[in-house]
Amino acid sequence: MTPSQGGGGKIHATGGLSDLAKESVTNVSAVVKKLTGKDVSDYDIHIQFVDTHGVDGDSASITIATAIISAIENIPIRQNLAMTGSLSVRGEVLPIGGVTAKIEAAGHAGVGAVIIPRSNLQDVVLDHQWEGKVEIIPVDTLDEVMEHALIKHEQKASLVERLGGIIDRLTPELSSAVRPV
Repeated sequence: MTPSQGGGGKIHATGGLSDLAKESVTNVSAVVKKLTGKDVSDYDIHIQFVDTHGVDGDSASITIATAIISAIENIPIRQNLAMTGSLSVRGEVLPIGGVTAKIEAAGHAGVGAVIIPRSNLQDVVLDHQWEGKVEIIPVDTLDEVMEHALIKHEQKASLVERLGGIIDRLTPELSSAVRPV
């Protein structure tokens, strides 16, 4: 993330991305602006998908949002964590396809924890070799993602609380239920 040169920041996504995946990157930046109140148009945002081939959906939405928010707020992300999930405009983490394969791929890469949409939890059927080796962290909303993804930092609690308050206002049906964190 760099300050925009000449105003009207741009989002640059590179790697093996389909048009749908590129559109998802643009949509995430709008969601980040809505949820954080930060004007991402003040920045040029560069997102590089390394060693990706044929990324064709929005299952990296929570990952992209986490990276952008981390950069804006200057709060580092845990490096021993993977995540997957689609992101609604209201901050809800929505289900994605192929969740088991994504968890196993994280395990093969040596990652010990994976954030997934809670709505995908019933879809997880791991081979017994991964039991106890990969922690699965189910989430419903972006503030829950931030709680698990960001490292301990003096500004983390206020960010998570601020996001949670905004998401609660946008999703009254979720806030009336007890949301696990």
